[in-house]
Formats: sequence, C-alpha cells, structure tokens
Amino acid sequence: MNTIKYIAGALAVTLLAACSSTPVMEDKPSSEFEGLNKVSSTGFNEVWGRPGTDLSSYSAIVATPLKSADAEIIQPGQSIQTRTRQDMEMTPEVEQGLAETWNDAITREAQDKGLATDGSGDKVLRIDASMTRIAPSANFAAEKQAPGRTTVYTEDSGDASIEFRLYDNTSGELLAVVRDKRSIGSQMWSRSNTVTASADVRNLYRNWANRLVTRITGN
Repeated sequence: MNTIKYIAGALAVTLLAACSSTPVMEDKPSSEFEGLNKVSSTGFNEVWGRPGTDLSSYSAIVATPLKSADAEIIQPGQSIQTRTRQDMEMTPEVEQGLAETWNDAITREAQDKGLATDGSGDKVLRIDASMTRIAPSANFAAEKQAPGRTTVYTEDSGDASIEFRLYDNTSGELLAVVRDKRSIGSQMWSRSNTVTASADVRNLYRNWANRLVTRITGN
C-alpha cells in the first residue's frame, strides 16, 4: 500500500508534524504499540499514531506527573559500555524538580493555546511524559559540594531523551507515542554548573511543551 499523506490539522498524527512539513503515515504497523502506525516527517525522532483520530478536537488536557526515576543516565566521559550512576544521582528531590518543571511548561503552553488544563470538558487528552535517557556533560560530583545549588542535569551540558504517550482520558485508548532526543543549552559541550543546568532544563521542557501543544491544537 502506498503511504498516505495527511494534511496538517486533519487527523491526529498531523499534530505531530513539524510546522513546515506534512507528516506521512506509513504502512508500517508498530510491533510495540497495537493499532499504531509509524509516522515520518514529524519533527520528532520517532512517532507512532492511530489513524483517523483528530487530536485537534480535544479542548482540554490533563498532564500526569513526569516520570524520571527509571531514566538511563550516561555519566560524563563514559561510553555506553562503561556507564554508571555514580556522579549524577536521580534522587527524589531531582525527580520532583523535573516533574514540577515539566508541569509548569506544559500547563503554560496549553493555556496559551486555549486548552483547559484541569481535565474538565467532554474531550480530554491525557499526556504521560517519561524521561528515558539523560547524558550530562558537567561534573556533578564536584558541583554537589557547592552550597545553595540544586543538582540537575545539563547539556552542553549534554542531551536528554523523552517519551510522550497521548491517551483519550475517558476511554484510555492510546492515540500516539512520541520519542525525542534533544541537546540542552547554548554552548555545545561546555562545562556548566547546576544553576545553568536548571535554566537549560526549563528551556528544554518549554521547547518540548510548545512543540507538542502546537501539534495538538494545530496552531
């Protein structure tokens, strides 16, 4: 079967397209997510969507707390073969900080685009977000000794990967899965303290939230 091109705003997967491109739903069912097909030209690294679902018809979202406890952490200077978790630690405090930062970002972006964020309304879209990988480039073991600073990851500082799962909040049906990897920060791979890292993480989450909400609303 030929691939089918969906016009932006018409179907669910179009919300996942880059603003200047048209997404393409391929005839490639996901082996991981039943009922979802691979979608290309989305602006994200990997996307799967359920054909025929119009996400722009949702007038409200509910964002569950971001999960990060199981994120794979690649320490500075380590290869995949030698990775450990001894420098950056995913403590409860870090998890809470990341969750609060994401909640602020997605709430602000949704409200700016006219979406209710309290879960009210006839059609509510649930957004589950999970950090899957964090690769800091800063030396957090040293930074943790500095008083008054919060240990969070950084990029340029490094890079981070996230997964979004979008569900119909009433039926629980999975509508789309998005996976993306982004660099963090403004100066590639420079040393950064935890204050800078925190700002970089906020900017990263705002970017992800903006891109996601823009594709949900179509504007």
